[in-house]
Amino acid sequence: MDAINKLKLEDVVAGIPGGFFIYRADKEEELLFANREVWQLYNCETGEEFRALTGNSFKGMVYPEDLDEVEQSISEQIAINHKQFDYVEYRIVRKDGGIRWVEDFGHLVHNPDYGDIFFVFVYDITDKVMQKMEMQEYYLNRISEQKLLQAVIQSTIYAYREVYIVNLRDNYGRMLYPDDHNEKEIGNYKQIIERHFEEGILSRENEENIRNVLQPESIRDALMGKNSVEYQYRRRKEGGGMEWCATSVTVSERIEGIPVTVVMCIRSVEHIIKKEEQQKTILENALLSANQANEAKTVFLTNMSHDMRTPMNGIMGFCDLALRHVTEPERVRDCLMKIQESSNILLGIIDNMLDMSRLESGQMNIERSDNNLLQIMEDVYGILKDGMDQKNLTYVLDMKEVKHEWIYCDLLRMHQVLVNVVGNAVKFTEPGGSITVTVRERDSLSRGIATYEFRIKDTGIGMSPEFMKKLFLPFERERSTTVSKIQGTGLGLAVTKNIIDLMNGSIEVESEQGKGSEFIITLSFQIRKQSLNIGELLQMATDTVKVDNLVGKWVLLVEDNELNREIAKALLEEEGLIIDEADDGDVAVEMVKNSKGKYDFILMDIQMPHMNGYQAAKAIRELEDEKLANVPIIAMSANALEEDKKESLRSGMDMHLAKPIEMDKVLAALEWMMFKN
Repeated sequence: MDAINKLKLEDVVAGIPGGFFIYRADKEEELLFANREVWQLYNCETGEEFRALTGNSFKGMVYPEDLDEVEQSISEQIAINHKQFDYVEYRIVRKDGGIRWVEDFGHLVHNPDYGDIFFVFVYDITDKVMQKMEMQEYYLNRISEQKLLQAVIQSTIYAYREVYIVNLRDNYGRMLYPDDHNEKEIGNYKQIIERHFEEGILSRENEENIRNVLQPESIRDALMGKNSVEYQYRRRKEGGGMEWCATSVTVSERIEGIPVTVVMCIRSVEHIIKKEEQQKTILENALLSANQANEAKTVFLTNMSHDMRTPMNGIMGFCDLALRHVTEPERVRDCLMKIQESSNILLGIIDNMLDMSRLESGQMNIERSDNNLLQIMEDVYGILKDGMDQKNLTYVLDMKEVKHEWIYCDLLRMHQVLVNVVGNAVKFTEPGGSITVTVRERDSLSRGIATYEFRIKDTGIGMSPEFMKKLFLPFERERSTTVSKIQGTGLGLAVTKNIIDLMNGSIEVESEQGKGSEFIITLSFQIRKQSLNIGELLQMATDTVKVDNLVGKWVLLVEDNELNREIAKALLEEEGLIIDEADDGDVAVEMVKNSKGKYDFILMDIQMPHMNGYQAAKAIRELEDEKLANVPIIAMSANALEEDKKESLRSGMDMHLAKPIEMDKVLAALEWMMFKN
């Protein structure tokens, strides 16, 4: 401000009437100077008061609702007149809360020290503005009904292409033009219609219809008992092409109830029609999607009801038979084996249903850890071996062309994919048939990545060409006498296909009815250098972990359901384990605190009434006694979703097993805990 101070502005502007201030024209709009009259205009006694009130900026001087308009007006005036001055009127808010009107004369100059700055003279014009507003209100109240109508037309004329005032009785019309708002004499109204239609309507039929409804007698009839009518039609544009137009007719004068004078407005409604068509399309698509969703839900519930009732019927029926023949051990044993078989089928249906739900909602993720491919294939065979033995199937595994056994993959999903596909081969191959699984490693262009081809070939019943087109769709099954005897939902291959897609792989099938099928799965994995071979690993596991090692080990079984607790306890005790029971999470925490370290494992349910399994696991992990805090905890829960498993691990548990209890998995988990520790 040194350069400005040298001018001694207080002395220079002392004799100027009204207020004078200077501000910088940058983003801050900082005030550089304001004379006493400006302070007083804002009801301030000192410059400090004024700066505190306004924030020492021009923005702070203007009533907030007027600021954007004021700044835009200043910019536009300077851009147009090129003389670097402006005039604006706006409101201000005084320190006492009062609102005043001011007029502002500004001059823009460039200063080498401060850049662009405004010199502004400001005057209080509140009285003048109030008088003007009072006069406007006075004259507005004296405007006749016809003048008021014309004012409304003039204020809305820009929304219309053409506006006419028409006397229907005398067949006479006058037109208003948007360019100068002056009323133009047109003359005969029917000539107006003819001129309008010279530009062309979409079709002759359409033209005749619109021409007729716009005749004076037709308009009178249409407006009897109505204030307005509107007609829409397509019309040629001046530059070519077609557009939708609308002609609206509103009564402005009636004599004895008959419309005499009307206002006719013509406008383009192309954008409105297009928007309506888009909205209609959106609504139609939404309705179609809703109907499809309802239909899909109905199909899903119907299929699931059928497929779940089939094994449930077996379970209930064989239970009834076992109870009727309780004194016949062989008969009861046969019933129990069939109950177990039906239970496994039902569990598979539920697992597939949950997987399909996760896949469709995008909640299934692919995890990666290093695994041995030969071991994976051995696992798959182990899972399906009983079924193969029962049908006397020949099984061949060929991995001669695999160079890298160790890969990074999602072990759970690999098991799931291969068990589904090889399991289907077992299911649909007649007794005495054969299944050949060939794994080949292809050459890969990417370093550290290998591509594997899994070919699962069977001598089963095969598939028709029609069915192969929808093989991977949910709930699709071949409709044949042979297939109808085999239980399943038709979800397995749909889930498999989706998982393979998540793994960026592919699955194809070749099949011929009566001769068998061959599935070809292609997947790529990151590989790592060989460490121990699978034989060494298996031998190490065999030498280290034995079922006998579990005999005499203490297990705290945490389960709120008494029946589930009874079943689990009986099965575990048969393996030589010693069981303590807790019916809630808080009870389990107290038992661990007072256990003196006797528990070797905790089997933890998740959903319990007072303290759930997650909370209980966290509480145990936070115990001061390190031995108690580190006891292995395995979740055993009906919460079987991927997020449930992750939450178990986040809460401090070591492993998550899904109910219903499969004792071989429970024992394997306990053995693994011993081996790991």
